[in-house]
Amino acid sequence: MAQIYRVFQDSEGYMWYGTEGGGLCRDDGYTVTVFRSDFHTPRLLESNWITCITEDNEHKIWFGTKRGLYILDKKDYSITSLEDKEIERWAIDAILSASDGTLWVSAGNRLFRYDADQKRLDSYTVRWNGEFRSVSQIYEDNLSDIWIVQWRGGLFRFDMEKNDFVSCNWPFEDSPTYIMKDHNSGSYWISTWGKGIVRFDPGAENHKNMFSESPAFYESDDSRRYINGMAQDSILNYLWTITTDNLYIYKVSVTNELYPVEEPDILSSEKKILNQIISDKAGNIWVPAYYPHTFIVSFHQNQAVRYTVPKMEKNYGYPASPVSFVYDDGDYWFFQRRTGLYLCNSADNGLLSISELPGFKGKKISPLLEQSKNGNGIFSVANDTIVMRLTYSKTVSSEYIISLPYDDRIHTLHEDSDSNLWIGTSNNLFKYDLRLHALSNVVRDIGIVNDIVVASDGKVFLATEKQGLCIVQPDDTLYNYHKEENFSILTEAPNFIIWAGTQQGNVYYYAPGGKEIVSVTKDCALNGDAILAIEADNHGYIWILTDQRIVIYDPVTKSTNVVYNSDPSVLMNNFLSLYKDEKGIIHVGGTDGFCSFPDYDRFNTTNANIPVKLSSIKVNGDVRLTGYSEEVITLQPKEQNIELFFSTPDHLNAKNIRYAFRYNEEKEYWNYLLEGQNNIFLTGLAKGEYVLYVKATDKNGYWGDNSIKIVVRRLPAWYETTFAYVIYIFIIIAIICIVLYYYSEWKKRKLIDEQIHNSAKDLQELVSQLSENTLTPAPAEGLNLKDLLVSMQKILQRQKEQKDNSTDITPSDEKPLSLSDEKFIQRALDYVEQNIDNSDYSVEQLSKDLGMERTGLYRKLGSIIDKTPTSFIRSIRLKRAARLLEEGCTVSEAADRVGFGTSSYLSRCFQEEFGIKPSQYIASFKQRKKTTD
Repeated sequence: MAQIYRVFQDSEGYMWYGTEGGGLCRDDGYTVTVFRSDFHTPRLLESNWITCITEDNEHKIWFGTKRGLYILDKKDYSITSLEDKEIERWAIDAILSASDGTLWVSAGNRLFRYDADQKRLDSYTVRWNGEFRSVSQIYEDNLSDIWIVQWRGGLFRFDMEKNDFVSCNWPFEDSPTYIMKDHNSGSYWISTWGKGIVRFDPGAENHKNMFSESPAFYESDDSRRYINGMAQDSILNYLWTITTDNLYIYKVSVTNELYPVEEPDILSSEKKILNQIISDKAGNIWVPAYYPHTFIVSFHQNQAVRYTVPKMEKNYGYPASPVSFVYDDGDYWFFQRRTGLYLCNSADNGLLSISELPGFKGKKISPLLEQSKNGNGIFSVANDTIVMRLTYSKTVSSEYIISLPYDDRIHTLHEDSDSNLWIGTSNNLFKYDLRLHALSNVVRDIGIVNDIVVASDGKVFLATEKQGLCIVQPDDTLYNYHKEENFSILTEAPNFIIWAGTQQGNVYYYAPGGKEIVSVTKDCALNGDAILAIEADNHGYIWILTDQRIVIYDPVTKSTNVVYNSDPSVLMNNFLSLYKDEKGIIHVGGTDGFCSFPDYDRFNTTNANIPVKLSSIKVNGDVRLTGYSEEVITLQPKEQNIELFFSTPDHLNAKNIRYAFRYNEEKEYWNYLLEGQNNIFLTGLAKGEYVLYVKATDKNGYWGDNSIKIVVRRLPAWYETTFAYVIYIFIIIAIICIVLYYYSEWKKRKLIDEQIHNSAKDLQELVSQLSENTLTPAPAEGLNLKDLLVSMQKILQRQKEQKDNSTDITPSDEKPLSLSDEKFIQRALDYVEQNIDNSDYSVEQLSKDLGMERTGLYRKLGSIIDKTPTSFIRSIRLKRAARLLEEGCTVSEAADRVGFGTSSYLSRCFQEEFGIKPSQYIASFKQRKKTTD
């Protein structure tokens, strides 16, 4: 980014930077977007030097350049030049958006007034001592009065009735440079070029009392008296001024007197070249500058107290790096990485190396430190197996407590309220009674025990490496949770809830009377870093220590606040250890010393309404800024992936802000993002509407009560439209109809083929019978229908010749059926009747039902009733069809119910059997019935 010349904050909280040659920039706290003329956007601006910035009532950004005035529409972030050809290429000196919706512009020793539609309403020229002067500032106070300050000129107020500017009769030779109204009183402050700050009271009784010089500048040097700009913060109500070479601050008394205030420590004493000064909505001071670089002054309370142990680096060449420590009434007992155990007094910076004292040399002192709750000093471990108590009173003394077997290494110590010292080893849990000097093995073969907490109800909680979180009941019953995780640390909160951390980066809690442990890893915004330590302070907040962060979690509101090792009040290379002293104050150890957090209660200094803005989106890799209050995003059919970016007005604390989102149908379930992450990915979106709600925290991790609604609407592709679906339905219907048609035709062909096949078999049987009667050989197997007909004609011809040559032909009398034949015919009739509606019921099936061979059935029926099986079955079907037609069935219904595949086939067979069509039969039957009636 080029050198920042002007800074402006708009109504949405975005910061806008006007640069010298680098164009206009928008900063949402996470990303800076640049608008300028370059090879990507040629001719966007005539000049990339931005001189002034404002926002009108329609949320358009007006900005002046060295070559004209431009308007940026935040609905689509398009930029157009002002539609006033007269000043099209003029240098713009100042600009103001007034509360009545008009815009005031200073250019070329003139003032111009426009409405929101860029229509010029009027123009003005203002003289000072007979000369036209350029206007360096246009200002509107809380009473909507318009004031202007001329460069090397005077002070004027706009008179609405006269439609002109009226001089305030500036009484000094030193010209005014800036005017602003005090936040608390009705007075104005005017900075000058030579007299410092002058108090201005327009309502004074006489002109003499209207302007009052400040005694604070009577004896000050020139650096303070030549002021370029001024601002008043909303936190302390201090006046901040930028001069020719520095930044100066003044406190305003109740009598409107000014008193110099010492500059912030962050600023060097070197001379500075400062361009502008403003106060944002949060009260922070922004100073664009040439030298040093643009900087911001905030008013965050420094809640951390640092102590660096200066003698550690001075005496031993190492910075303090306490991997474990105990704070005991001003003294830090700490184990220094690589060099051993030390005792440090933070009041006088005294430092004592315990490992180098007589009686400790040659002993391997463990980093395990536990403060004695029922006595003075601390417990520590020597040579991995010997527990000793260390006390300090002018000198350090040690007391032997207990020694464990050499093969059972001690990993943790904990003293309960009953003077029991619990000892966790590489395989066992011991309890040592400090009063009775009795040692007992409570749990055997449990693996490495990393931490111990004895709860108020007598339960003993163990953080183990192989058995998970273990709970030992008062009756010695053992319960395990999450054996797959390596539990490293435990603590008990004031409400008796047990909190546990793991090497895998998870945090759990166990409530009294509970049966399961509950994970809060997502609520705490943890990222998988191993949990080094965990403590609960007196407010009930849970402090979670990782290598680079301290996460402070409020279980009631599920809010989080994060302290980084790089924060200015902390400044440690990394965190190592955590401790809560007897007063409930949290102390943190890390590379470079200690930090303490007295009276930490940031969750009670929060804002319930936290505005969240959708700042930009990325669609298929292309980024675009979202319009003012844009909450509905429409995607084209090919745009199936979108990334949403959010921001809040708190630019300085963007890395501490957390966001959460939920879908419309998920009323209670929120998806929580890590602090500093402001983007949400939606991928593979199908057509339709997706509704999301997004909320954010403040700088202290408190979740706001409000949320914004975002609607993402993906348009359907042509093949996903209603018209396309109608076409699909018609195509499916057409396919079904075609399939049904071909299936029906296939059924017809199959039925005809079966009938032909059966007829061929009947003919073959008939030919066989005739062959037997005429001593003519039967046709060979597989003979086709044509061959059968030819053979049959030959046999019939022979029979006729034999009959003609016969000399004794006597007609035979018709023989009555025997009882066995009648029973056979009745059985055959019953089988056919039972399968009358089965079109697939064939001669083969009838033969099988009667228990006969096909050939035998042909002979049997032929000898009894002189019919083939096929004609027998068809005759029965047709007679049943005739009865159904008499009962009122249609031809199609009758065909279906008597096993004919189609009505046309039934009609043909019906006419062959009865010599009349079914329709004629129905008409004849109705006529007979009418005649009979």
